[in-house]
Amino acid sequence: MDRQQIGLKLALDQLGLPARLSSFDDRLVLQKGVYLAQAAGVDLGYFFHWYLRGPYSPSLTRDAFAMVNDIKGGLDGSEGWQFDETSVQRLANLKPLIREAQPPQLAARLELLASVLFLLLNKRCHPDDNAGLREVLLRYGKQFTQEEIDDAVGKLRQYGLVADQK
Repeated sequence: MDRQQIGLKLALDQLGLPARLSSFDDRLVLQKGVYLAQAAGVDLGYFFHWYLRGPYSPSLTRDAFAMVNDIKGGLDGSEGWQFDETSVQRLANLKPLIREAQPPQLAARLELLASVLFLLLNKRCHPDDNAGLREVLLRYGKQFTQEEIDDAVGKLRQYGLVADQK
């Protein structure tokens, strides 16, 4: 494992997310969990762009498959490594948000949170216009309800990922 893959493994462990890629939902949870971790201030070095199911990083996918293959082969290079205290605290603060939903709802919940956050952080929507946010999500083929979007924006604010607009 290289250092970026070690960071990825440590982040997943801290968030309580499995280093598993066997299903589409596993891969979606990993992508969205890492996106939220980076948005919370833990720089793992991945660049995300919009794709069919929200923010997506091709380099994260490559690293995740390499990491999982190493672990399966008995080569868990993360042993003995740890994050700095600031990163540990940021991940600990984020963990309850991620763990609010359990499988099988976890993938859909993380897709909603990451998609809303991506659109807000990239200024494609205004944080005080949840109806406009829903319109943009519908254009991207996302069928989230207004109630789900309102809840997601509230949770993102609660966890400090979206600033209050006052």
